[in-house]
Amino acid sequence: MVRMFLVAAVLAVAPATGWAQADKPVPTLKKEAAKPTSSSDGAQMYTSYCAACHGKLGKGDGPAAVALKVKPVDLTSLKKNHGGTYSTKDFEEKINGMAMSASHGSTEMPVWGPIFREIAGSPELRIFNLKKYIDAMQVP
Repeated sequence: MVRMFLVAAVLAVAPATGWAQADKPVPTLKKEAAKPTSSSDGAQMYTSYCAACHGKLGKGDGPAAVALKVKPVDLTSLKKNHGGTYSTKDFEEKINGMAMSASHGSTEMPVWGPIFREIAGSPELRIFNLKKYIDAMQVP
């Protein structure tokens, strides 16, 4: 059985007058089963599994981010914020849920390692290609 994860669908959306209202409803996240993607396509995996929270460009501003207690990390600054490098080991530990920081709160980020093992394709290849895609987003 494929695990559930957060998706971009934000429920209880703001009224037609906009988010600026003081009495706006608190958005909630819809959970769905992870959809299989190609383990060789980092961009497709990022769009399917990460962009809802981290945003299309990785800045932490995805459509589901407004419903989270802690703003998703800006993925474009991983190397900059870690002394110029962000190792595959560090990336794998985040994906597998082994390196969540205390500031991450209740770890609303899905632990993708077990989910990747349940979806067709090599979980190692998924992590490698997803990291390769995120590496290409890094700012100097």
